Amino acid sequence: MKRDKELKQRMIIVLILCWLGWHLAFPVDLIQSDLGRHIKNGELLLQGNRDILYKNYYSYTNPEYPFFNYHWLFGVFCFVCWHYFGFTGLSLIYLTIELLAFYVFFRCWQRYASFASACAFGLLSFPLISFRYEIRPEGISYLFCGLFWWLIDSFQQKRLKSWYLIIALSLLQIIWVNTHIFFMMGPILTALFWWQAHSHKEEEQANVLRKSFLSLLLMCLINPFGVNIFAVAWATWKTAAAFPIIESLPVFLVLKAKVMAYKPVLIYFLVILAFLIATLCFLIRREGFKKYVLIGSITLILALASMKVMRMIGLFGYFFIPLSMYVYSRLVQTQTAKFKKNIEIFLVVIGIMVSILINFDGQQKHGLGLVPGSNDAAEFFKREKISGNIFNNYGIGGYLIFHLSPQQKLFVDNRGVAAFPEDFIKTTYVQMQRDDSVWHQLDQKYNFNAIFCFPEYSSWGIRFLANRLADHDWALVFLDRGARIFVKRNAQNAAIIRRNEIHILVRDGMLYYSRSFAEANRNIK
Repeated sequence: MKRDKELKQRMIIVLILCWLGWHLAFPVDLIQSDLGRHIKNGELLLQGNRDILYKNYYSYTNPEYPFFNYHWLFGVFCFVCWHYFGFTGLSLIYLTIELLAFYVFFRCWQRYASFASACAFGLLSFPLISFRYEIRPEGISYLFCGLFWWLIDSFQQKRLKSWYLIIALSLLQIIWVNTHIFFMMGPILTALFWWQAHSHKEEEQANVLRKSFLSLLLMCLINPFGVNIFAVAWATWKTAAAFPIIESLPVFLVLKAKVMAYKPVLIYFLVILAFLIATLCFLIRREGFKKYVLIGSITLILALASMKVMRMIGLFGYFFIPLSMYVYSRLVQTQTAKFKKNIEIFLVVIGIMVSILINFDGQQKHGLGLVPGSNDAAEFFKREKISGNIFNNYGIGGYLIFHLSPQQKLFVDNRGVAAFPEDFIKTTYVQMQRDDSVWHQLDQKYNFNAIFCFPEYSSWGIRFLANRLADHDWALVFLDRGARIFVKRNAQNAAIIRRNEIHILVRDGMLYYSRSFAEANRNIK
């Protein structure tokens, strides 16, 4: 009977993992992704190029500007996976890491709540977890946060010896500090578990966790930058506000801006967070704070971080599973078995509905590998042998680094103020798109021969593209859903323009593209 029950539970877990995998499996849109840069970082590092670690290697505008490549090891991981298994294999490996992270957090149900409630809260976490499905170094942080929780929890249940715990956490921390900026979550989690053990008068456990915490701080120094890694981490968070991208904006600011693509998930996040905090406050008032040192502190830290920086919602989603299970178990511990069963059935039904309604999007195609046509723009650029200085916009930098570096340097890339002076981003990059006179001054300075960009939705990005379409000095030679390539009208590019120029006509506020004006007129008619 017990064996049948365990087999049934395993089958349910497999189904949940498959359902989550479907939510996370999307082809890579390389044009707007950081992935290309990570792969190129790994390739060049394995070739012995150490400039990748310390300099703005990919730029011709600020080549000597210091840049600390704190996620270098993730680049090596991506390159090796891509080199041997291609984009499909890399996507599958990363998806496996995300599912493993979910499973590790999910297994915490054994201590906190019933299997049914674990399934319910696992399903309720789907919208938050799948909020960030792209291949990014934070996927490693999700897994490592789960492993830290599981290892420390196993030690507290006397299933893991103290020295095994210290060694395991230390080895993970060495990898983590070289992989992603969230590495400080390791020492933070350990410190909170230490605080909890001390509050509960479990001094033997507290002593081991104190040693683990100190060991982790030392392990953080094992990186190419030494003690400077802490300054790098702080500077990364601080400078993100200088030129914020949407994922680094506060939740309420994005909601105020009415970015519809994010609205359902952000509202769901706020509702879930409100319920969790309200329930915690009720329990703390009833039982005191000592019992909720760990749960309350993690909830507060992640709530504040997620509200401040939207990208943290994914991490909150993973932690939501054990946090909500613990709170739920304390809330219903005095209730009858029948009441608990009814509540769990209700939660499972709600979890299934939420996992379907929040994430289902018939417009998006699920799968692995690359979005079809992702490489077309870069292949055209290389086939036509376009050379000279490129002006490119911010988001397409990773794509160009992957396809054109190190032979071709870039104007800017999507590392932003982490790799470029703040003044360059604000008064040069933005202003040259906003003000055409600034553009012409910088064109004379850098002698641009090509423009390679994708259509941005910022006011200055829209204005810049409109100005170039109307500028006779530039010819549009490539156009697809994600990229625009212009070349300067000069003798060097004459043959390229003759073969590929795309003409534009404006009628009734609509743009019509074609290989000739006659064809454009036919399209309008």
